[in-house]
Amino acid sequence: MIPLSGAIYSVRVGIGSGETQHFYKLALDLVRPLTWMRCRPCIPQKKQEGSVFNTAVSPHYHLVASTDPRCTAPYKRARQDRCTFDVKFQYHDSHAQGYLSTDDFVFDGSGPGSPISGVSGLVFGCAHATHDFINHDVWAGVMSLNRHPTSFIRQLSDRGLAAPRFSYCLVGNEHRDRRGLLRFGADIPDQSHARSTALLHGELSQGGGMYYVRLVGISLSGRRLTAITPAMFKRDPRSLRGGCTLDVGTASTLLAPAAYNVLTAEVVAHLHSRGVQRASGPVHNLKLCFRGAWQSIRAHLPSLTLHFHPESAVFFIKPELLFVAVTDKHTNYACFTVKPYAERTVIGAGQMLDTRFTFDLQQNRLLFAPEQCHLDTSAVS
Repeated sequence: MIPLSGAIYSVRVGIGSGETQHFYKLALDLVRPLTWMRCRPCIPQKKQEGSVFNTAVSPHYHLVASTDPRCTAPYKRARQDRCTFDVKFQYHDSHAQGYLSTDDFVFDGSGPGSPISGVSGLVFGCAHATHDFINHDVWAGVMSLNRHPTSFIRQLSDRGLAAPRFSYCLVGNEHRDRRGLLRFGADIPDQSHARSTALLHGELSQGGGMYYVRLVGISLSGRRLTAITPAMFKRDPRSLRGGCTLDVGTASTLLAPAAYNVLTAEVVAHLHSRGVQRASGPVHNLKLCFRGAWQSIRAHLPSLTLHFHPESAVFFIKPELLFVAVTDKHTNYACFTVKPYAERTVIGAGQMLDTRFTFDLQQNRLLFAPEQCHLDTSAVS
């Protein structure tokens, strides 16, 4: 796992075979159903690390036929016996379009002899058009780890190459020169000490497969906010709105508006009682900010605890992961990074630091426990 900047993470993946094999960086994602990357020709032209994948010179590259059983929703049959995909992004108007394909994948760091160091015939999307794909001039595409049969973890487990479990432990910017590991199956450290909650099922037929959990409440600095109720995080099975998911591809946590309004009012009251004043307006597009230097405010910043079902499944988030230091026009601020989002609540990567998360698709459990994540890293070469 390669840190980019902030709470943004990717993996280094080799695609192709023999002399045509090249390594690319793909953004990690728990939301979309398909691993995809930009392929020649791809419009618009966009800078990335390395050249755009050239399918014409990859001997093991194949298109998935329209008659292939894998060419089912959300994928569509097209002319010339091809299967198309159109992957939409969650939080802004952008998407990638192209053809469902197969090729050989190689995974950096899995070690010689590992059953997943190289996988032949992996299904992925070859994108020939992207719209507003924010790749930071680095990423070639996206690696999917969600529940859908075409995601990377499902393809691995369905082939018997790894148990249907994956785990990560994210490090922050202070360890930008280190890279963590995305672990699978038996390679995951012992989690007998971890707290756990059930993973709830989303609709695969809707192109879903996201990881929903049952969030029932929130505490601020150890005090339960009774005005935030389980109903605020309930998922509507008809509209598919609401609920609470986890996504390492989302930089910061997004909260249902009703819960967000209660929480921010409590944050303001908490800091006001300690002599910390709110900024008059947004700062650098961050809605809730407070005036003062980070070192002077830091001791007053509140922590957050997310309460899942059962009540023993509590996830503590320290203040340093909830606020960020910002300077604007020579004035210092501490800004709250949690944002409102009408579609659903999303626990983002910025609040996952220094906690190991393990997704067990067989037992339908999410396990999590505090960990010094920098100890499970190696130097970026």
